[in-house]
Amino acid sequence: MNIEELVEVHECPVCGGAGLLEEECGSSYYVMCTECGAHSVNIDFKTEEERLPAAQKTATLWNTGKVIKSEPGE
Repeated sequence: MNIEELVEVHECPVCGGAGLLEEECGSSYYVMCTECGAHSVNIDFKTEEERLPAAQKTATLWNTGKVIKSEPGE
């Protein structure tokens, strides 16, 4: 199953760049902007059944503008 094809990720709510769904260490998903580096929180999963819901949840947070963006000096 290709998770990226099942989850819709919108453009970055900060800069309009491309949002990219990433899997981290086989245990969580997050979305990151390829332009400005803004990112969502990591949503963990423990089983294969939790994998798709985790990806969907982090994409939903990203798509609704709930992102983390650090500015220089922060």
